[in-house]
Amino acid sequence: MNQYNTFKQQHSLYHWLLKGGMLVLLLSLIACQSGKQAQKKPDSQAEQTRNETSLMLNDATLEQSNEEGKLLWKIQVDEAKYSPDRKKANLTAVKGNIFQDGKIVLQIKADQGEIYRDGTEIFLKKNILAVDPRNKAVIRSQEVEWRPKDSLLIVRKDLQGSHPQLEVSAKEGNYNTREQKLELTGQIVGTSEKKSLQLKTEHLIWEIPKQTIIGDRLLKLARFHNKIITDNLIANKATVHLDKKEVVIKENIEFKSVKPPVQVASNEIIWNYKTRQVRSDKPVKLIHYQDNVTITGNQAEVEFAQNIAHLKGGVQGMSQSNEAKLYSNDLTWNMASQTIEAVGNVIYEQQNPQFNLTGEKAVGTLNNKNIIVTNSNRQERVVTEIFPDQNK
Repeated sequence: MNQYNTFKQQHSLYHWLLKGGMLVLLLSLIACQSGKQAQKKPDSQAEQTRNETSLMLNDATLEQSNEEGKLLWKIQVDEAKYSPDRKKANLTAVKGNIFQDGKIVLQIKADQGEIYRDGTEIFLKKNILAVDPRNKAVIRSQEVEWRPKDSLLIVRKDLQGSHPQLEVSAKEGNYNTREQKLELTGQIVGTSEKKSLQLKTEHLIWEIPKQTIIGDRLLKLARFHNKIITDNLIANKATVHLDKKEVVIKENIEFKSVKPPVQVASNEIIWNYKTRQVRSDKPVKLIHYQDNVTITGNQAEVEFAQNIAHLKGGVQGMSQSNEAKLYSNDLTWNMASQTIEAVGNVIYEQQNPQFNLTGEKAVGTLNNKNIIVTNSNRQERVVTEIFPDQNK
């Protein structure tokens, strides 16, 4: 009986331990599941938090100030979507103003935009329009970047610029709002004076307040009248003064007039493209490339519209076809009729027959050797020297 009671007690204890173990195992499994759920919950909350912090604004006005509290820009957008860290925003239908020293320097408009670095950089894309109200300059492009700290609008794609004085296109460029200076690069084409002047080059600086264009690379200029070219110019350096309608050209100049057919060669000239006047205080060579007449001088003023050229200082005229030469202090040349009038220490030389004439004044044409040399003082005679033909 005692053995039976002992066995029964042992069996009850075993049964209780088994139950207890299963209970502990069950509790452990529940605890594990609860732990897994507890681990998943923070990630879910973080994701929900992130979604909540992605700010979306519709029909909003945005603005940004610098550290001193001065307004940098103020824009209106149809939609602005901010990143969770608020350092970037995507914009649609952008329109507004860019400020500098409290004044509007650019009025901007674009289909799309992006704000970076807490508003210190703005990117605009598609159908961009930027207008400087101070000087009426208009810039169009498909992609630009605005850097307030540098006062710089970087035009990255398909630049189109317009102004009452100039229209220009280029691959890219930079506009400095503080200096109101536009720098252009790549495949530049510009037109001015109601499209009567066209320029082409690869690098150009347009100083808008000074009404000046500076070209420091190979530059081609063409003047038009009724869509027909009247003058062509090629030079390494040129400065266009839009207010004076003048171009100051330096280094390896090739200027060519179509009518009259005269080419100008010099190291420096000033060309008024409205009146077709060329001036130079440097040695100048004028070449009539149809009649083969060349006139050189230390100074020149050429009126292409009137077909008149005035040369001073060490003037020399030469007809290459007839081997006729004339030297004088001053000379006036009618480029249409080929008539010349030379004054001061005149020397005329020709071949076939070979002779020299000296005097104070000469009038005539070099291309057909029709020259009359006279003295201003009637008491002096014209000196004629005839040289015999050495071949006879």
